Amino acid sequence: MNVFYNKIFSINLKKFIIILFFFLFYSTLTTNIALCAHDTVIPILTYHNFTTGESSSYRMNIDKFTKQMDYLATNGYSVISMSELLERFSNNTLPSNPVVITIDDGYKATYTLAYPILKKYQFPATIFIYSDFIEKNTHSLTWKEIQIMAENNIEIGSHTISHCNLLKRINGETETQYLHRIIKEISLSKEILENKTRKEVKYFAYPYGAYDSEMIQIAVQAGYQGIVNANNMNNDSFLDKLSLNRQIIFGQYTQDDFIGLLSQKPLPVVEVFPEDGAVSSNQLSKIGAVFKESIDPNSIFSMKLGGAKVKYGYDLQNHKISFTPQSLKPLIKKSYIVSITAHNNQNELLGKTSWLITIK
Repeated sequence: MNVFYNKIFSINLKKFIIILFFFLFYSTLTTNIALCAHDTVIPILTYHNFTTGESSSYRMNIDKFTKQMDYLATNGYSVISMSELLERFSNNTLPSNPVVITIDDGYKATYTLAYPILKKYQFPATIFIYSDFIEKNTHSLTWKEIQIMAENNIEIGSHTISHCNLLKRINGETETQYLHRIIKEISLSKEILENKTRKEVKYFAYPYGAYDSEMIQIAVQAGYQGIVNANNMNNDSFLDKLSLNRQIIFGQYTQDDFIGLLSQKPLPVVEVFPEDGAVSSNQLSKIGAVFKESIDPNSIFSMKLGGAKVKYGYDLQNHKISFTPQSLKPLIKKSYIVSITAHNNQNELLGKTSWLITIK
């Protein structure tokens, strides 16, 4: 009898060890997967105009642009198109150090200055065009130039017809008239670009980065496969193809600024409030985020609304950072990009999260 129990005990012990080993292995595996996902940084870079002269906010000196592209080419970055990003994301085959390049509006210098540099490095890019600007003056692209680029590694995306703020009504406009106009801006622009380029237009960019949940629905119904914002943060591997974050590359950025931006990690958050794209009439809305895990309370945080720093509170127990406007100084009725950054004591950036809210 004792022999029998010993055998049973031996078998159960072996099972227990196997189960324990599997549990530990699985825990390690899932932890590593989570860490990999968190550590993956996917910048989508956004440029506007280019010049041979001095840089300004939305105008990049072409020599600086060339230096930035050379850095990507010589430092192990995989410059991929929007289509390749979404395809390889869905197949779980993202390359190491992926980067996407986008250019907004449709300035002539996109073709005369930037396009030759992109060709030199064989880099794909996506140009988001608002159709009313094309052939408008000597500073805008022609349809012929767009067609040439569309045939040579450049994807064409929509930036609406007139580059209007999609959240703003025209004076005297009814709700029905407003909705009809917005649908036309988003849907007809796609048709115009497809007719001119003979290529499918898959991606959409909001003018001024302004949007809400209704804009997303309209864009999806129009047939867009991906939507980009202008929230000035990088993506991690948990991509949302209907809200792809972009980093605006300003003309004043130094090379060190550019290099630092490429490795900027998103802060791990489980919730932001109000939610991304929210529209509210409450000028005293509490604004903040909840982190996935405790962040070192010695970290140096910064919270900004529309670029202006605000005084925040940090609830260490609930991993929550927040700001509540005072009644004597309510929020102005406009759109805000909310951004939260964390630095360590050596002033090294730990991460950043940002999102858009609108007060009406």
